[in-house]
Amino acid sequence: MSTRSAWRTRIVHAAGVAVLAVTALAVTPAQAGPAPRLPIVFVHGNSGSVAQFETQFQRFASNGYPQELMFAYEYDTSGPDNTRAIAELEPFVDDVLARTGAAQVLLAAHSRGTTVSHAYLADAAHAAEVAKYVNLDGRSSATPPGGVPTLAVWGEWQSPPNPVRGVVGVIGGATNVYNRQFGHTETSTSAKTFADIYRFWFGEDPATTDVVPGPPGRVEVAGRAVLFPQNVGYAGTTLDVWEVDPATGQRSKSRPEASYAIDQTGAFGPLRVHGQKTYEFVLTREDGSVHHFYQQPFASDDHFLRLNTGRPGAGLEAFTKHDDRHVNLTFVRGRELWGDQPDSDVLTVDLLGDGTPALNVLTPGVAPRTGPGGPNGNTGEVNALFLTDVGARTATGYADPDQLTDLDKGQLFPFNNLTFLAAADVFVPADQSAAATVRLTMLPRGGGAPDVVNVPNWPSTDHRITITFRDYLRDRYSLGHYQRALLGS
Repeated sequence: MSTRSAWRTRIVHAAGVAVLAVTALAVTPAQAGPAPRLPIVFVHGNSGSVAQFETQFQRFASNGYPQELMFAYEYDTSGPDNTRAIAELEPFVDDVLARTGAAQVLLAAHSRGTTVSHAYLADAAHAAEVAKYVNLDGRSSATPPGGVPTLAVWGEWQSPPNPVRGVVGVIGGATNVYNRQFGHTETSTSAKTFADIYRFWFGEDPATTDVVPGPPGRVEVAGRAVLFPQNVGYAGTTLDVWEVDPATGQRSKSRPEASYAIDQTGAFGPLRVHGQKTYEFVLTREDGSVHHFYQQPFASDDHFLRLNTGRPGAGLEAFTKHDDRHVNLTFVRGRELWGDQPDSDVLTVDLLGDGTPALNVLTPGVAPRTGPGGPNGNTGEVNALFLTDVGARTATGYADPDQLTDLDKGQLFPFNNLTFLAAADVFVPADQSAAATVRLTMLPRGGGAPDVVNVPNWPSTDHRITITFRDYLRDRYSLGHYQRALLGS
């Protein structure tokens, strides 16, 4: 008879709110005492962070896994060398073991993170500290790295019969799962992958693959404000969190919900928020310019929120135009944006009250699935889309903004050379008071409820706007009250 304790995880409803309940079943004396939970460590890929596993951590929590046993190892991917990332994974894991009192961890890695993890596991002493390993759409090998039991999950880049990268991924002696229907990042974020990981780690199906909403008034969030793609805290900035009117994006109170001085860790929170309200995270940089992050309502606790930004005028920001007549928008989703498929995503931008119809910005040229996105052969896989106003193409970039939208330019230079990133020429009028509303609607491929986010039309001279859309599909039951109102349901 098995000595593992039997547990039932069930979804119950109280006062219209879905609540996760974990209850012990009757067991024989030989079954008494649940096996200790092991800490989970996630290692991200290139240009990544814990954002590639943020939803999965929420799914683990929805199945009763303690938040305090979930950890993210984040490192600098601005260059090609992994030496430091490999070296610093050892003390990170040792610290996790010390903090939790566990003897081993459960390790999962995505993309470039699998190369870091394979190198780490090549040391027998390190491998002994890992109970099971999950390899997400990354490196192949003849045997499980370090001899650790391994699950390898592959997306369209390396899945048969026609892998985008030309070679089928495989780890010899491991359980290999192929998902030709998934993009590279979706391989890490999907509900199916969560179920595969859960079964591999725990020997049973999860009770749910949903992100189960918690009591709306008791949702807690925390995270880091970091420089992209270095993943270092943006020391010297300040962060204010505002409740906003979901219909306009305007701040609904005279004072922020919370304010933080950001240090070298980038950490902020934990902060209690309401799961049916909308928030703006405002990062003020050293020159006074502001990066606005608009978040959809937090259905459940999220301790891995990441606010990715850059220094004024540096990095990717140097390739977007800044003018008091237009808005700069960035959309982020941990599920590839596809604009050239029979079932494509639709992302519309609409300045309310200007008399022009909403514009779908996900054209085949802007958001291809895998085909060339520009003259230098971007392979698609768009997870972040920048909208800015530019003029005609020049030898070194683009002429000054012309207050015209031209999606026929396709992906703008140099984003057309960067995997995971794209940019398009879209004119969204701004004004100094930011009194007008820009409505952003995501109709996700595969169905599910639309996501609607409204933001003020901040001028791009001193303001950047980032909107993060969920990487999972939602039924209408999980919509917040304001979303239902916006959709007329």
